[in-house]
Amino acid sequence: MRRHLLSSVCFVSSLWAVSLISASTLQAQTDQEVTASRLKGIEFLKSQQQEDGSWEFEGHPVGITALCTLALLENGIPVSDSVIQKGRAFVVKESEKLNSTYDLALAILLLSRIGDREDKLLIRRFAARLIAGQSTTGGWSYTCPLAAASSLNNPRGRLKLGTSPGDNSCTQFAVLGLWTASRSNVNIDDSMSGVARRFVETQNEDGGWPYKLSTDDMKEPSRNSMTLAGLFCLTVARATKIRSLQEEQNKVEAAARGAEQKEGDTLVSDPIFAKGLEMAGKYAAGISASSARYFLWSTERVGVLLGLEKLGDTDWFSKGAAALIATQKEDGSWEDSRGKLADTSFAILFLRKANLGSDISRMLNGEPAKKFQIHSQAKKPEFDSLEAAIAAAKPGDLIRVNGDGPFRIPHVTVDKDLSIEAGFGYSPVFEYARGRNKLGLRARPERDPNVRHILQVTKGTLALEGIRFEFDPPEVGKEVPWVAIKVDGGNLRMLNCSVSEQNDKGMAAVQFTRPTNSSITNSFFVGGRAAFEIEGTGKQTIDVDESVIFSRKIFSVLKSPEKSAGGSINLNLSRCTIQGIDGFVFERFVKDINVKSDHCAWKVENLGLSMLSQKGAKTDRSYTGNGNVYDVDAWLGLNGTADSSVKDLKSWNSFWGNTDETSLADTLAFNLRRVNTSFNHRYTPADWELSETSRVAAQVTGLGARTSNVGAGAGFSRFRSSILYNEWKEKQVAEAK
Repeated sequence: MRRHLLSSVCFVSSLWAVSLISASTLQAQTDQEVTASRLKGIEFLKSQQQEDGSWEFEGHPVGITALCTLALLENGIPVSDSVIQKGRAFVVKESEKLNSTYDLALAILLLSRIGDREDKLLIRRFAARLIAGQSTTGGWSYTCPLAAASSLNNPRGRLKLGTSPGDNSCTQFAVLGLWTASRSNVNIDDSMSGVARRFVETQNEDGGWPYKLSTDDMKEPSRNSMTLAGLFCLTVARATKIRSLQEEQNKVEAAARGAEQKEGDTLVSDPIFAKGLEMAGKYAAGISASSARYFLWSTERVGVLLGLEKLGDTDWFSKGAAALIATQKEDGSWEDSRGKLADTSFAILFLRKANLGSDISRMLNGEPAKKFQIHSQAKKPEFDSLEAAIAAAKPGDLIRVNGDGPFRIPHVTVDKDLSIEAGFGYSPVFEYARGRNKLGLRARPERDPNVRHILQVTKGTLALEGIRFEFDPPEVGKEVPWVAIKVDGGNLRMLNCSVSEQNDKGMAAVQFTRPTNSSITNSFFVGGRAAFEIEGTGKQTIDVDESVIFSRKIFSVLKSPEKSAGGSINLNLSRCTIQGIDGFVFERFVKDINVKSDHCAWKVENLGLSMLSQKGAKTDRSYTGNGNVYDVDAWLGLNGTADSSVKDLKSWNSFWGNTDETSLADTLAFNLRRVNTSFNHRYTPADWELSETSRVAAQVTGLGARTSNVGAGAGFSRFRSSILYNEWKEKQVAEAK
């Protein structure tokens, strides 16, 4: 009899592991024990991969391979690792006739997580098959028709839905796969409407859901994993409806916010959801060493999705981690009657302890009246304004912004270690507001340089996560050197932020006027006189990675009005996508500027036409490149005058002492063509995705930013849900020490 991957995961008899350890003997586990257990599981999975990149499971080689590869990815194994690349290659190779619901969903999860450009068509093809596989009951069974991706754009041409009752395990996986595919512009509205109807109409009286639908002759009992599946599916269906409303109505309109608020309030108060959540709490209380790993993973999915540390009164992660550590085998695996691979994958996915919350967790209780919360303080106080929250914050505090705004920010100053992050499900917009100066008088930015910014750092380290800065300052009768974020002392850490202008007042997105050690990751810049403006005042290190930058000047280094001519300015770029007029504009008298560029896509008119300090010499300048692609008109010069000896990549590399030998010069084509002086808040990082028609997209691996992870909003949500976010956080803590 053929075994199905997870085909009977919801039957208690086939899932409960044999164990002699009772729930009462489980002890709380330390972070070190959790990490050690997770690492042992990782090594076990890696050891089981076959030469062709697969993992073995009868009847489902693609599904188990996708699951194992995904588990390793989510536990920190990099995309570039051969284990991941071989796993992906196997899934892609076997995709032509793939029709298993589990396999299709897991393949979507894996390919979406890897984020390779060439996999987008496959994701859409698999999504089309899942959509075609839904039955009139709103659920899925084991297999789906081989529908074409073209059916996504032609609903009338889709196959007629079947009538199979399906089961709630297949349905949970299909919903997870489609929710993930929706990030690749797959419309799942109709499918999720059917899902919502299914779980609303089939809830048992105790609040739970069964593995398969009850009939007139047979009442099916509630199952722990299926109750969690029901909650998960209802939440995703609700989120899909909200997102559809947001797309139909402009998100910044009050009407859209009103509709969203109403939906958000109904989730926790909806009697069906509330009853299901209560039952989930009872199941969580029963977590023990004999709990099925699939149930634990289902619990983790709901806990993370809704941002709940507890289900009922139970700390589900602590209890689940204790159960898993107690039952792990010597070889690092977990096992049930069907083998070790699926259980080990579910176990380490649970143990990775994903960051609690998601882009739809806000729906649990709706949007708060006061949007600025000091989340790190015990009482989590809330405030009406950012400046009030900053004033009340202590060094090291975290301010969470639980609202979209837009919020008018009157040139606020930060003088202590502080983090400001978007709340889960929100994409806060900060706009410039003309406030009052130090004397309490109405600010006059045309006269006062201290009121020309949205945020200013003068001391400590300011970390910004998931914030949009839309900088359109007022007309003040004269040209003003506006700045969105000013670093006038201390350091800046930007993660998944967006800074844009569209009224063409000529801002600098980020300006550094004092020695600093700052980093910008996964961020998006549109417009301005310069993306980064630096006054040479001492040792300044600025790292920019995985970002999309579109501005007139990318890096502009100016001589400080102070006596110092600067020294040791280090600009390090990695995997950035860059478009503009000038790449590097350096004041000739600023000393010791060092640039490193690794796997960046440069589409600029002038790469370094104002880069040198002396004609024909690299005095006080250095450049090191690796794996870049340059689409430039002019290469190098002094004060805007080209150096006649540097006319192409070969002479560019030679000028710098052969420090850029692995790069290419070629035409770069992006998804959308943007004129260098045309800026708009509505541009998205995806506009700068390398076009499929671009030759270099296939030639150079890892070129430019992975745009799906860039910017505030969806980019931040995606990155925040991965282990990479936890690693970024840990790095910030380590650097702070």
